[in-house]
Amino acid sequence: MSNSKRMTNIKLSKYVKPITNVSSKYSIGYRYIRADSEPNWSQRVKEKSGDAGLLASKPAITISPNSTILEALEKMSSYNVRGLIISDSRTSLKGIIMATDLVNYLGGGEFYNIIQQRYNKNLFNALQNEKVSNIMNTMPVFVKTTQKLTEIIKLMAINNLGMLPVIDDLNRVVGVITEHDIVKHIIYKDTGKKVSSIMTSNIVSAYENDTLKRAAQLMSLYGFRRIPVISTKENEIIGIVSAKDFVNFFGSHEVFKNVSSYNIEDVLSLQLTLIMKKEINTINENADIGEAATEMINRNTNSLIVINDNNEAVGIITERDLLMSLAMR
Repeated sequence: MSNSKRMTNIKLSKYVKPITNVSSKYSIGYRYIRADSEPNWSQRVKEKSGDAGLLASKPAITISPNSTILEALEKMSSYNVRGLIISDSRTSLKGIIMATDLVNYLGGGEFYNIIQQRYNKNLFNALQNEKVSNIMNTMPVFVKTTQKLTEIIKLMAINNLGMLPVIDDLNRVVGVITEHDIVKHIIYKDTGKKVSSIMTSNIVSAYENDTLKRAAQLMSLYGFRRIPVISTKENEIIGIVSAKDFVNFFGSHEVFKNVSSYNIEDVLSLQLTLIMKKEINTINENADIGEAATEMINRNTNSLIVINDNNEAVGIITERDLLMSLAMR
C-alpha cells in the first residue's frame, strides 16, 4: 500500500502550530542546516571525482547581465526552472538569479524598495527597465566538474543553497546542480529513517485571505520556496503557493489580466489563492524517507505535506531535509 497520495483540503492536526508572522524576530534561527559534521555515505553512494559533471543538468539556462527583470521572469517561466545563470557571450559566470530573488523584488524583501523608490511603484516600468545585474548574486558559490558529491552537498549545506553553477577547467558554465538532481541519484527504498524523524512540524503558512504581498514576505523572510495555504474557517490546508507560481504569474503576463493599473500595490493586494495550486502532494509520517524522495521525483516537487493515519497534516518535508538526512551522521 502506498504511503503517498494527492489530496485537497487536509485537516491540520491539533499538534501543528502554523507560523504566519511576518516579523524578523520569528524567523531568526528558525531554519538551520546541520553542516557541522562530515557526510556519512556508508553503502548509499559510490562517489568519485567528476560527480559534478555527471550530475549537472545541461545546458545551463543563461541570461545576460543586461537583460531586464521581465526577460528573466519570462525565461524562468518558459523553461520552468528555479534559477538562471548570468553569463556573457563567452559563457563565463557573472552571477546567478533565483526565483526567490524575483519574489524579493516583487514585494517580498529589500529589493522591493527599488520598485517603490526608483519607479514610483510602477510595475510595468520596473519590469521593463530594471536590469537583472542590479539584483543578481554577483559572487555565486560554484563547483567544478571534477568535484565529488560530498563536496557539493557540503557547499549547499554551509551556504544554504539549492542550486549551484557547474564550470569546467576553462571557467565556462556547463550546467547547474540542484537539490532535485542529487535526490534523483541517491534514492534508496529503505534507509531505515522515518519521515517523522526529519519533518518540520511548525509549518510556515499563509491564510487563504492573505495577499500576494504577504505570501512574498513570508517566503523572503523564512527562506522557503513553497508555503501551504490554510483556510480561515476550517483550519485545513487548501493548497500550496510557490516562488515559481509568482514567477509564472508575472512571466506569463497573466498579472496584467487581473489589474486595471500598473501600480504594484494593486497587484500585491490580489488574493494569493489566485496563483495557488489546489492539489497537495502528501506522504505518511511513518513512510521511509527513501519513499518520500521517490515521491518528490515522481511528482516533480521539492516538498510534501506529511500526514498521519487519519489524513491530518502533521508537518512538511523538503528536498533539503532529505538531502541533509541522507548525507549527514
